[in-house]
Amino acid sequence: MSETRPVIAVDAMGGDHGPAVVVPGALAALAADSAFAVALYGDQKQIQAELDRIGKADLPVSVVHCSQDIEMGESPASAIRGKKDSPIVRAMADQKQKQVHAVVSACSTGAMVAASLIILGRLPGIDRPAIATIMPTVKGELVLLDAGANLVCTPEHLVSFAHMGEVFSREMFGIAKPTIGQLNIGGEPKKGTDLCVETYAQLSATDLNFIGNVEGNDLMLGPCDVVVTDGFTGNNTLKMVEGFARFMGALLNHPRISDAEKAGLKPVLGFLQQNFTYEVYGGAMLLGVDGISIISHGRSSSVAITNAVKVAADMIRNEVTAKVAAAHA
Repeated sequence: MSETRPVIAVDAMGGDHGPAVVVPGALAALAADSAFAVALYGDQKQIQAELDRIGKADLPVSVVHCSQDIEMGESPASAIRGKKDSPIVRAMADQKQKQVHAVVSACSTGAMVAASLIILGRLPGIDRPAIATIMPTVKGELVLLDAGANLVCTPEHLVSFAHMGEVFSREMFGIAKPTIGQLNIGGEPKKGTDLCVETYAQLSATDLNFIGNVEGNDLMLGPCDVVVTDGFTGNNTLKMVEGFARFMGALLNHPRISDAEKAGLKPVLGFLQQNFTYEVYGGAMLLGVDGISIISHGRSSSVAITNAVKVAADMIRNEVTAKVAAAHA
């Protein structure tokens, strides 16, 4: 690829809907910001059919044909090693060679994490990369990590996550000194598991703006800018928040809710759909690898893909990867 502008690789085959959703989503991001280019990885015939249908020939977009694809149920490590001509593997290899500058995919989270670790590798000084996800709160954005990459963690891992989250929050949201909290079952320093107690002590000894423990019922109220936890807890927390929005939507069809009550719920539901959904930010970021990996939801719509590509572009512009590395030097 000879593009002089940054190139964002997009897995056109990823997610539940493939090129029919991914291609228009990626092109919409390009239409909003032509300072970068997009390379669509996947079956050329299907991708080209979508490009012809949309008719955006003037946009900086290219197609990289891939003859294989990774299915959602496949073993991530085996798929990465066995399917060298899949979009994720090809795109990650091109990022390793500096031909592209970020990879966005709605394929399986496991495959994206495995490809990032195997092909891109970790940044120096980082033992465990973490999935960072942006959660909207009543006060603004909150960065939660780890959201699923590391089910078992040490206190040192959580301290590293805090440093990565601080960099991301500062560079992406312009917060000079982001506040850091630890997700726990109580506010006291000695509360929770041995992991939580020791992590509290270690975070308190850093120069981070650590505010202490944060309970789950406070998350959506915006208690701080960054919250750290192990991947098992973080992933369950994230899915609980996502499920709440679906629960609210389901109330509109509940037989015990009157028409008047449903009418009252609609403005609230509209606000939730516009602000408290994974589509707003498009995907989660795998921080700590030597590159930019954006993991979109499998159910991603075109809007979600558009926003995921925009996040990738912002991370490139703000040099987030290099600044995460510097924080661990």
